Amino acid sequence: MTLIPEKNKAKEHLGYLDAMRGIAALMVMAYHFINWKYDNRIEAKTASILFNGSDAVSFFFVLSGFVLSYQYIVIQRPLDFRKYYINRVFRLWPAFFFTVFINALNWNRTNITLHMLADVFLRNKTQFWEEAILFRTYPQYYVPGWTLVIELSISLFVPFLIILARTNRKLIIWICFCILLIGKNMGEWYMFNFHFALGVLLSCFYFELQDNSFRLTKWYRYRHLILSAAFLLYSVRHIAGIFPPGARYTYIANYVGIDFFHFTGLASFIFIAAILCSPAAKAFLQNKLLRFLGKISYGIYLMHWLLVTDVFVYWDKLSAIFPGTKSAFICLFFIYSAATILLAIITHYFIEVPFMRLGKRLTAKMKPAVY
Repeated sequence: MTLIPEKNKAKEHLGYLDAMRGIAALMVMAYHFINWKYDNRIEAKTASILFNGSDAVSFFFVLSGFVLSYQYIVIQRPLDFRKYYINRVFRLWPAFFFTVFINALNWNRTNITLHMLADVFLRNKTQFWEEAILFRTYPQYYVPGWTLVIELSISLFVPFLIILARTNRKLIIWICFCILLIGKNMGEWYMFNFHFALGVLLSCFYFELQDNSFRLTKWYRYRHLILSAAFLLYSVRHIAGIFPPGARYTYIANYVGIDFFHFTGLASFIFIAAILCSPAAKAFLQNKLLRFLGKISYGIYLMHWLLVTDVFVYWDKLSAIFPGTKSAFICLFFIYSAATILLAIITHYFIEVPFMRLGKRLTAKMKPAVY
């Protein structure tokens, strides 16, 4: 079937997607700072409903599924597997390697000797290379790295979803249903295929969501109710932290293989779909500052961990500088945020951009492999 009859109406780059990614990265940054020391306090649990960085990973995965498939389903560019894989590795791995490297040095900062460097980087006694290669998860130094292992590994599967979508987009609906039905029975991380498939589904129905006729559908008519339900789904992990669901829910969820990440993935799908069909939301997200934060969002996600760990390792010394605990918390949060953004800018322009360009130069010289 011909999936996209209006190819010429699609934009090459959707700037508001950058802004969405930037907002999600800021939520992760705020979440880890708020919950590092005060995660058991009701104020932190309540704040986490709004600054839900723990489930921003679901948003990133759904958005990745959409962004990765958009070029091939909506724009209808030819899909070359080899070029796709090479560009993907050059996009994710260099900055990740740099992050693991500096975290390893920071972790051993009190004992940086030639012997220590040899143990870590040559003799691999701390499994540095297993973590740094971004193939399987070994979160020794950069704990959030498990999410990037999933990001890379499942994104390598996305081209096959794209092929199915370009054959018949209804197949993606069935794929989502099957992945949800299997649940966690094939492993904890298998469920994140659901998120990427939902992102591909957004590409499949991109033009329908953009079209004015969508405003006449029941989905649009009940959009406020649907968005309210999506907000509850997205916050369900932290709502459950305040109001535990009980043993019966836990038993049923474990039996059917449903995780809170399934709920937050579905909520993320609804949020992105709502933005795609809202001119007002897209206009707001075209803000230059938000788009810039989106461009450096990968750097924010990578760099914040280095800083937040140090802030709380030296919390007693740092907080003693300020007149009270609240003022220390607020001031250190803004210092930490500014430093994270500064390191993210450096990472973006000196590591991410050069290696992305290198990847594109390499693939530009390659002959087509598998279309």
